[in-house]
Amino acid sequence: MTDITITRRHALGLGLGAAAACYLPWNGVARAAARADAPPLPVPPLIEPDGNGVVKLRLGKGRHAFRVGSEAASAGVNGSYLGPLLRLENGARVTLAVENALGEETTMHWHGLFVPSRLDGGPHNIIKPGETWSPEVTIDQPPSFNWFHPHMHGDTARQAHMGLAGLIVVTDGKDGERGLPQSYGIDDLPLVLQDRRVIEGEDVYAPDLMDLIHGFRGDILIVNGVEGPVAAVPKGIVRLRLLNGANARNFHLRLSDGRPLHVFASDGGFVAAPGPVSRLTVAPGERYECLVDFSGGSAVDLLTLADDEETGEELHVMRFVPDAGLPVAVTAIPARLEDPGMPDPSLSIRRRSFVFDERLAANMALMKAPSGQMESGHGMAGMHSGHDMGSMEMEGMHDMDHSMHQGRSAGDAGAPVAALASGVRMAMAGEPFDMNHIDVEAKLGSFEIWELQTQEMAHPFHIHGASFRILTKNGEPPVPHEAGWKDVALINGRAELLIRFDREADRDHPFMFHCHILEHEDVGMMAQFVTV
Repeated sequence: MTDITITRRHALGLGLGAAAACYLPWNGVARAAARADAPPLPVPPLIEPDGNGVVKLRLGKGRHAFRVGSEAASAGVNGSYLGPLLRLENGARVTLAVENALGEETTMHWHGLFVPSRLDGGPHNIIKPGETWSPEVTIDQPPSFNWFHPHMHGDTARQAHMGLAGLIVVTDGKDGERGLPQSYGIDDLPLVLQDRRVIEGEDVYAPDLMDLIHGFRGDILIVNGVEGPVAAVPKGIVRLRLLNGANARNFHLRLSDGRPLHVFASDGGFVAAPGPVSRLTVAPGERYECLVDFSGGSAVDLLTLADDEETGEELHVMRFVPDAGLPVAVTAIPARLEDPGMPDPSLSIRRRSFVFDERLAANMALMKAPSGQMESGHGMAGMHSGHDMGSMEMEGMHDMDHSMHQGRSAGDAGAPVAALASGVRMAMAGEPFDMNHIDVEAKLGSFEIWELQTQEMAHPFHIHGASFRILTKNGEPPVPHEAGWKDVALINGRAELLIRFDREADRDHPFMFHCHILEHEDVGMMAQFVTV
C-alpha cells in the first residue's frame, strides 16, 4: 500500500493468526482457508488539501512485500505500492500536483471525478519524467467513492499493475446525518481488491498472448497490497468501500456465514436505499459501498468465486474479526438515502451502437507464428503451431474461451509480449483505438442512449467525463444496486445505457470510452469523444 499500515488498538492482540486459520465449507464446496500468518489490513493514509488547496502526489518506483518474507519490484504514489486516499469536499477548488519521479512517461486519470477533458489525465495528458502536472479542479458532484490511476496508451496495464493507483472520496460532510459510518480506518474501510501472479523479484508483470486476449489474471488475491489480511472491526455497522483495482479479474464476493452485504452506493453515488446482496460482482474499475453488521461478534471471511464461474471452489480474500475495544458509532442500517430517481429515456436525443470486438479469430491466429509461441504445455499457445486454424478449431476456441478467464500462475504463462508490438488488436468503435481519430461528437448537456453488445466474453465498460444509468441488461431492468449513477458497468450480452454528457471535451484532449480490462484497452478496445 504505502509505508503506513493499520495500527489500531487490539489489532494484534486478537489471536488473529489462529482465527484466520479457521476453515468453513459452504454448501459442500471446498475453499482455500485464510493464511495462519495473515497480516493486519493496511489502511491507505488519509490526506486532504493543504492550506493552499494543494494535494501533493509523488509517483515513484520501489519495493513491496505482498506477503511476509517476499519482496517485489513495485511502484506507488507517496510510497512503495498504491497510494493514499484523498478526501475532497464538494465545492472545493483543489490543485492536484502530480510529480513524476518514475523515470518514464505516465499520466494520471481521475476516475470518477467530474472534470473537463483537459484535466482528466487521459492518454493525451502526458507527464514527462521529472515534471509535475498540477491541474486545478473544482469538485462539483455528489458524494462518491472514486480513484486515480495511469492512462498511458499501450502501457496502462503495466503501470497500474505495478501499483500506481490511489483512492478519492468526495464528501459533503453529511454522512453522520445519513446514519453512515465515517470514522476512517475504524468503521469506514477502503478495500482495494487485486490479484497477482508473481510476488517476488523483478518480473511482476509479463503478459503473454493469452493475457492480452483474455486479460491478465493472477492466482494470488491481495487486498490493499497484501495477501489475505485480517481487519479488526467494531461490533456494530461497518462501511466497506470496495474497489476492483485488478487489471482483468471480476470479483464475485460474499461473506462466509451468509450475512448480507447491504449495498448503498455505486460509482456515481447513492442508490435509493441500502439493499441486502448475498453475492456482489465487482468488475475492474467498478466501486460499491456496503454496510455490514458485525454486532453479533463472530469473525467472518470475505470470499470470491473463481472469475467468470457461477459455482465451484471459493477463494479466500480476507477476514473480519470484531473487536469489543473499538468504538461503535452506528448500530442500525439506514432505511433510505438520496434517491437518484428513475432514468428517463425520453431525454435522449440520439441512439448509438457499439460492439466489444475481440477480433478473436485474428488474435488467436497469432498463436501460429513463431514469435507468438509459448513453451509447450503452457496455456493455449502452440496448440495450433504449424498449421492453420479451420472453422471447427475456432469453434473449439470459442468453447474454451471462458475457461481461460481465471487466475494463472507464472508457470502457466508463456513468452511475454508488449501490447502494442504483439499484433493483438481489438476495437470498440469499429477500428482499434487511434489517438488522432475522434469517434463520437456529443452535444454538451445532452443525453444519449448507447447500445452495447459483447461477443465472446463479458467486458466492463467505462466512460470518462460522463455518467450513465443502466436502462436494460439483456432486456431486463438493472438490479437495485446497479440502478444509480455509474461510470463502469459489466456488460455480458446486450445493454442499454442512458448517458449524460455534461463536461467539456475538446479535440486536443478528448474523453475516452473503453473496456476496463486494461490489456484490452492497451490493444485498442477504446475510442474517444468530444462535446460540441
